[in-house]
Amino acid sequence: MADHGVASIIYSISADDVQQCADKKTKQVQVSSTKRPTGIIGKIKREHKVNLVFEDIISTLKAQDILYLRIPYPSPSVSKILRQPRACKIVIEHQTIEPSEYRLKGKYWYLLSDFLFGDAIRRYTDATVGVTDEITQYEVSRSGNYKKPHITIGNGFDVASAPVRRPVAYNDGDLHLLCVANVNRWHGLDRLLQGLATHNGTQGIVLHITGEGPELPHLQKLAGGLGISDQVVFHGFRTGEALDALFDQCHIAVGSLGIHRIGLREASTLKVREYCARGIPFIYGISDPDFPTDYPYTLHLPADESPIEIERVLAFSKEIYADLDHPQKMRRYAEEHLDWSVKMRRLKEFLEALVGENGGESVPEASESPVATVQGQKAPADATLPNAVQGDTPSGKSRERMV
Repeated sequence: MADHGVASIIYSISADDVQQCADKKTKQVQVSSTKRPTGIIGKIKREHKVNLVFEDIISTLKAQDILYLRIPYPSPSVSKILRQPRACKIVIEHQTIEPSEYRLKGKYWYLLSDFLFGDAIRRYTDATVGVTDEITQYEVSRSGNYKKPHITIGNGFDVASAPVRRPVAYNDGDLHLLCVANVNRWHGLDRLLQGLATHNGTQGIVLHITGEGPELPHLQKLAGGLGISDQVVFHGFRTGEALDALFDQCHIAVGSLGIHRIGLREASTLKVREYCARGIPFIYGISDPDFPTDYPYTLHLPADESPIEIERVLAFSKEIYADLDHPQKMRRYAEEHLDWSVKMRRLKEFLEALVGENGGESVPEASESPVATVQGQKAPADATLPNAVQGDTPSGKSRERMV
């Protein structure tokens, strides 16, 4: 936001024994004994101390200020803080439909807390930002106010941080697939392994998996049980030149194929944004707000439990590699649609509209987290603000965004 002329402060709440942040744009607030607790009582105590900092920050902000943060864990203290009079606006960003994720991860305490106190967080804040239309619509409905200011902005990516790949030729030889992830069940790689096992073609196909994660032991066992261990290579964690080399040697990347398992119909994952920035075509098992269905360098596959149809992947690869300039075209698309500079411009316009150009307009009241403020904050066409026509389309997984 600072690059767009907005005075911004990033607050980082951490334990008192954590090394001070070197970034001068970040104001680090250290709280005693906030190390990750093991029991429910410890978690409640930690969240209470963090919420005291949250309350203190709100008390320092003025009418033209905006506090922008990820949704905090629901609790009585957060609900109480948000119900209190305040000068500033509070905008909550949502990366997922929280109850679904709590349930998948077995966080039943947070699931119960969201049921009891989650509506208050959504009701007593001033605006909602979601990374997909599905998430945005869900969160607005939980607020009980369908006129609540809201906008969907898909996750961004620092395009300049990733080099454009130098692809190897593809001429009906072995097809190399690449998945880079902290592998979880919602990545759906078991579907791809099932597809490899049932594929009867003569063309060689190799899946490269780089990264760690709780799903790896299951995938290794599954590959052995299906008799395809020679077609699946587990590289472990890779970064830098070693990772760049994998991108260069592989033809097609693999996005999430199991997001439907956490109850979502849309997602905005960071990894496919990196794929696009690097210029590697990818397969994807979910709708994404930044990649329309006719985007030529993505193969959208069914969001279900069926094995991946390898013949479709082969046909997609052959079509893509007839265009030798596809890496550069994908890079340009990423620069124009996915880069953080593009995302922050849209967010800035939304926040400016929220406080009004002169800071005098108000929003009608609705019947280990970084916290950010935007100080002294016009609306993009797809933003919904009070008195605007409601024309949203029906409304994922983690955005690395701080204002």
